[in-house]
Amino acid sequence: MVGLPRLVNGYLLVDEYGAFLGKKHGRVVVRVGGSREEYALKLIRDVVVAGRASISSELLKAMAYSGVGLLVTSYTGTPLARLIPARAGGTFRNRVEQYKALEDGRACIIARDLITGKVKNQSSNIKYYSKARAQESEKKALYEKALLLDGLIKQLSTYTPGTGRLEECREKVLSVEAQAAEIYWDGMRVVLGDYGFERRVKIPEAEDKQLDTVNTALNIVYNILAGNMWKYVLRFGLDPYAGFLHAERPGRLSLVYDLIEPFRPLGDRLIASLLRRGVLRPGMQGKEVAIALRSAAYSELTEQEMKYKGRKVKLEASMFLLAEEVVSMLTGRRSSVSTPFLLW
Repeated sequence: MVGLPRLVNGYLLVDEYGAFLGKKHGRVVVRVGGSREEYALKLIRDVVVAGRASISSELLKAMAYSGVGLLVTSYTGTPLARLIPARAGGTFRNRVEQYKALEDGRACIIARDLITGKVKNQSSNIKYYSKARAQESEKKALYEKALLLDGLIKQLSTYTPGTGRLEECREKVLSVEAQAAEIYWDGMRVVLGDYGFERRVKIPEAEDKQLDTVNTALNIVYNILAGNMWKYVLRFGLDPYAGFLHAERPGRLSLVYDLIEPFRPLGDRLIASLLRRGVLRPGMQGKEVAIALRSAAYSELTEQEMKYKGRKVKLEASMFLLAEEVVSMLTGRRSSVSTPFLLW
């Protein structure tokens, strides 16, 4: 048993096995084994269940009335299911415009702008770590990579999508993203190399192998970002499976993963910080990484500030504003999408 669930910045994190969640007088009652704890419902924004838990129907109703979301994930944070109140379902018009955008060129503009935002934040990360390196050779090497990333940003900014096939546009944008990824992760190896990181790997390359701690942590933090963004996609009435950048695939939250692209470098910065402080350590197994990272992600990542249209806002607000920005473009109020910027 890990212990009782933790309430972290409004997120009730449930990763215990055998936990029961019920309701009593406007409070969430949690029982794990012989232990019991209560949490005021008004203090909770999301219940995040990663372990095996039972939830009473009365609590689900109370959560719906109170606007509290429920996110069910795997132990590595992969979003599996989400409950949101019916009244938070956005408008049907947003979804109609989303489908039209896949055919009329607007989807390509959004895809371009999201990846531009991602590469800007990758460049910001590299500049951030360049400042902190003690060796001049490392400072110079990192700064040169940042300049290469800035060149790709200019390349994206001069790309004007037409009204052609979305597949052609995706190929163009993803080609630039792949170039940026190669430069970025080569630079991040300088930052993360002491912790066993050699290159970015999403899945083990052999069935009998496990990912290293850094790649495991990166996968988990991206999953956590996706679980949060899914909430805003649904609240604005958008179809989470119809992506502008990521191709449709059964069961894949393509739009959700589109919209977290500018936020991935923020997750990278958290992982580097946790490794430096010893919260994450080389050799940790998947579940150990997941438990340590889940608490840190909701206590620290959600508190991180990004710059959005001249003001500093925290992660949740940034996600809300980005989803709102996409909807504004879909409904004709904007001609492009502004993304949050990671300060360096």
